[in-house]
Amino acid sequence: MSLKEDAHAIVDQLNDDADWDDLVKALYRNKKITLGMTDLEVVQDELSESDINGVIGRLKSASTQPDDMRNTKTYKPGDSATLGMVAGVVAILFSFVFPPIAWVAAPIAVIAGLIGVKNKEEKAWVPILLALISIVPMVKIVLDTHS
Repeated sequence: MSLKEDAHAIVDQLNDDADWDDLVKALYRNKKITLGMTDLEVVQDELSESDINGVIGRLKSASTQPDDMRNTKTYKPGDSATLGMVAGVVAILFSFVFPPIAWVAAPIAVIAGLIGVKNKEEKAWVPILLALISIVPMVKIVLDTHS
């Protein structure tokens, strides 16, 4: 049987009032789609309605992510907030190891964060916070050397 014939057979089995969800479930039931199925579900002779709903639920939950920097739908690499976050992390890491790098990275993080806040970028406050955290070891070093 060809792909077209298989597809027609599956569509012909659907009720006249079927919607796209019914078609997708029929494709899963006939194992024409196995995306999101566990190994056990793939080898089962028949899938129950709850099995199919479980597969679809897993697919939906795997594709939805919180609206944060990992969400590639709204995240634009190269914006000020991203630059500031990188500079902030560098500032924190080097504030313990080699403070002069942190002295450069912290102001970059603050400036990039402020530009991000001005441009209303998401999470633009994070680089400012990272820069402030990196200042703590630097202040301690300065106070220890003057004591």
